Amino acid sequence: MTSGMPDPILAALAEPVLLTDAEGSVTYANPAGVRRFGWDKVIGIPLAERIARWPMFTRDRTPVGAADDPVTRVLATRAHVLGFRFTVETAPGHWEWFTCNTVPVVADGRLVGTASVLHDTTEAARIEADLADHAARLEAIVDQATDPVFVVDTEGRIILMNAVAQRVLQPVPDERSEARARRLDFRTNDGDVISEERMPSRLALGGVPVSDMELTIATAEGRRQFATRAHPLRRHDGAVYAAAITMRDVTDDVQLHAELEEARESAEEANRLKDEFIAALSHELRTPLQPILGWTEVLRRHGRLDEVTSQALEAIRRNIRQQVRLVDDLLDLSRIVHGKFQLRFESFDLREQVKSAAEPFEEAAALRRVRLTVALPPGPLIMWGDGTRVQQIATNLIANAVKFTPPGGQIGVHLTGRDAQALLEVEDTGDGIAPEDLAVIFEAFRQGGTSRRRGGLGIGLDLVKRLTELHGGSVEAFSEGPGYGARFLVRLPLTTAPAPTPRRAETSTRLDGRTVLVVEDNADTRQVLKFMLEIEGAQVEAVESGAEAVARAETFRPQIVLCDIGLPDIDGLEVARRMRGRSWFGDTRLIALTGYGQPDDIRHALDAGFEAHLTKPINLDQLLALLGTHERA
Repeated sequence: MTSGMPDPILAALAEPVLLTDAEGSVTYANPAGVRRFGWDKVIGIPLAERIARWPMFTRDRTPVGAADDPVTRVLATRAHVLGFRFTVETAPGHWEWFTCNTVPVVADGRLVGTASVLHDTTEAARIEADLADHAARLEAIVDQATDPVFVVDTEGRIILMNAVAQRVLQPVPDERSEARARRLDFRTNDGDVISEERMPSRLALGGVPVSDMELTIATAEGRRQFATRAHPLRRHDGAVYAAAITMRDVTDDVQLHAELEEARESAEEANRLKDEFIAALSHELRTPLQPILGWTEVLRRHGRLDEVTSQALEAIRRNIRQQVRLVDDLLDLSRIVHGKFQLRFESFDLREQVKSAAEPFEEAAALRRVRLTVALPPGPLIMWGDGTRVQQIATNLIANAVKFTPPGGQIGVHLTGRDAQALLEVEDTGDGIAPEDLAVIFEAFRQGGTSRRRGGLGIGLDLVKRLTELHGGSVEAFSEGPGYGARFLVRLPLTTAPAPTPRRAETSTRLDGRTVLVVEDNADTRQVLKFMLEIEGAQVEAVESGAEAVARAETFRPQIVLCDIGLPDIDGLEVARRMRGRSWFGDTRLIALTGYGQPDDIRHALDAGFEAHLTKPINLDQLLALLGTHERA
């Protein structure tokens, strides 16, 4: 600038102004400088002294030396010094920031001094510092992320990324998103190349947020799968200036999910095969029991037996019932575990179920010289539940007590009612239970030491617990240890539902003159069923195949058909369908008699046209009671 600028103009400026001569001594300070810095005290003093009295500092609070002072530089070079940033302590502990512009003052081509104007940038510096701190914190946070995080500009160039993104993307300087996609081979999960317009970053730069777009890329660790999110970053006017992208590596999750799904399918297949095996095992165990039980029943009812033979037959009959109960328990437990078990609710007197459960064990207890006592309340205990299953609870507990009580011992079965709750207690003086076994006594296939010595599958008590809980009750086991007996307490809810319907009078069990067709491929079972029915007065024809049954029925015209399901040619279900389609069928009764007793087996039999489904082995009384009823079930 040239000299001669009038003082009123300088005085009117709101920013501090400082003039010096050619030696650097201060010749003028405008009112703004006097008010702000007290520059009137440095007028006329040499440059070095002014620097000492009014020191300037750099960003890191280092004093600005004489050589770096803007006035010194201008005097030395005659060049403009613009945007010189410094800070000064305007009050103890209070620092302010300024930008200084210093220019030479020339008169007649000769340097006569300098002119400096200061601009207060304290607030701008504070904002800048805050932004820098915020950026540093943000960068630290982003770097802590375990997923790749990066920001791209409008051209797709990466302008910010964390360490994970650096490792995964291996960025190339000034690389745009399209080139990056080609280099890393961005593809969909199906293997299709992702087009440029479908790139997450490109969509976000177009203002479209992207949420969990799954894609795969080629990394240094091999091809990985990512769930990608992209979000547009906007200025205050709404314009998109960048996009933030996060990529979550889901490769291991997807693989784990696939493995879990495969494991689930394998488990379901194993369960299906297990159910089929149990059903087949049940059939194979039940089928040979039918002729044994059948001939035993015939001999008991119609034979003239000595005492030894009678005892032998009763032992056979008793052990067959035990065998059947084990098979039933195994099937029931499988159904409960897989949620396929259904209760058939009705209103009944709990005393009848407990009495019926205890009666079959009276003879077995007597043979073992064990005293079995049953105490029932005088009045009815009405319960809403599955009477058969409640009887099964009592049966399993009593069977357990008989099994583990030595000769000379006692078993007490007590039923009481209290506060809308029935209490069934089965107590014995038998082997007892060790303290460590009490915690697992109700778990399937878990047995105490005594149980293992006496055999068994270890499912009876687990079934007791599950059936009790299905009825809204609970069961507990108590014992003071081995040799001190055991006590089981079952709590079951009572109901205010109407009393059970009285049983109808028993119908005649004779089959005099009735025609029966037996369809059974097992020769022993076929023979004993034919004999059992004939001695009860029935006219019986027996065949071994389904096709033979359909043909024989055309001429025999049976009133009752007892048909096995698993036949060697056409199965029993098809036999039922074909017979029901014949004009002669009329009131003929179709009854399935089979070793398959799963709920699906029963349902399939009823759907095919059978009116009843009996599971082998059945006793003679059960069969005659069904066949002797003239009305349909």
